Amino acid sequence: MSVYFFLLGSFHLPEITPEVSIAYKVLEVFPKGRRVLITCHAPQTPPPVTYSLCGTKNIRVAKKVAKIREPASFSLNITLKSSPDLLTYFCRAASTSGAHVDSARLQMYWELWSKPVSELRANFALWDRGSGPRVEVSCQVSSGSPPITYSLVGKDGQVHLQQRPRHGEPANFSFPPSQTSDWFQCQAENNVSVQHSALTLVPPGRDQKMQDCQGLWSAPSLPSWRVFRVGNGEVRGRKAAAT
Repeated sequence: MSVYFFLLGSFHLPEITPEVSIAYKVLEVFPKGRRVLITCHAPQTPPPVTYSLCGTKNIRVAKKVAKIREPASFSLNITLKSSPDLLTYFCRAASTSGAHVDSARLQMYWELWSKPVSELRANFALWDRGSGPRVEVSCQVSSGSPPITYSLVGKDGQVHLQQRPRHGEPANFSFPPSQTSDWFQCQAENNVSVQHSALTLVPPGRDQKMQDCQGLWSAPSLPSWRVFRVGNGEVRGRKAAAT
């Protein structure tokens, strides 16, 4: 039996570079200010971790110590300043050894006051919940500076309904269908930009791609049917499960 011996030279395991993330959520909107929740998290740093929220010129705004692997959150009232640089924040995570790592910069001015609305989605549905058929419309953008005003607009530009929901929530409109078809679309607007969804015929007429939708809107057994519109303007009909 042969025995082999190997002499291993020095080697190093690859080091894991700690990272700290920063995220925010708008809690409340004021005319010239916002109340936001900024969250810092460094999951690769062993606890306890000292989280510092820093602002302009690396000035520490707040500090928290996390004794377990959990994020630290800071609630701030942010007011509109003349210079966007005054509204830049970052997180700093420090371990017990004194080593620290910084997050990317979060430019709150551009996030909260100068971010255009984008990716507006609108869904149209016909429901009968026992009190007669109603058209229900849901409108929401994926991003945009608050406050965002949603409107249900006709083909002629007339605003029929309008809502300003809490930031991050959709606008929901409801109205009874008329005897004749009309074109509607959702509009999302903030102080930076305006975006419209595609025009949708309510109720659908014969010029829609799927002919079964026309009978669907006028069918007497409305509780068993649902109509919805997806983002590309296509209208589909589907029979719902019996309740």
